[in-house]
Amino acid sequence: MKNNLRVVLFWAVCWGLAEAVIGYVLHFVENSAGILLYPFGAYCLIMAFIKSGRKVMVPVLVTLITAFFKLSNLALTPPEFHYRVYFPVMAILSEGLITSGLLFITTLYPVQNLFIKLRIKK
Repeated sequence: MKNNLRVVLFWAVCWGLAEAVIGYVLHFVENSAGILLYPFGAYCLIMAFIKSGRKVMVPVLVTLITAFFKLSNLALTPPEFHYRVYFPVMAILSEGLITSGLLFITTLYPVQNLFIKLRIKK
């Protein structure tokens, strides 16, 4: 579990810092930061999943820690703009949990088996 803790913390910090710094700036520009930052978040989740030995709980923990990092923006945001922090936190949670669910499904039923069942040749 200690190795998984390192993996969780590393990838959560990577995604969390990107969301907290880049997302903070992009939300003040009124740009859709989610479109730009989700691919990086998905990459972090997939890498954490692979590095942990395909443990399903690791991406969920990365998501929760990343959302907590994003909440740190409340200290810098004026109260009338707190929605610019709450909505991205909800987006991080939904994106991360959906991606974690998809990773869970692929561990139960790998894509190669799906190709065989559907008779799709490589």
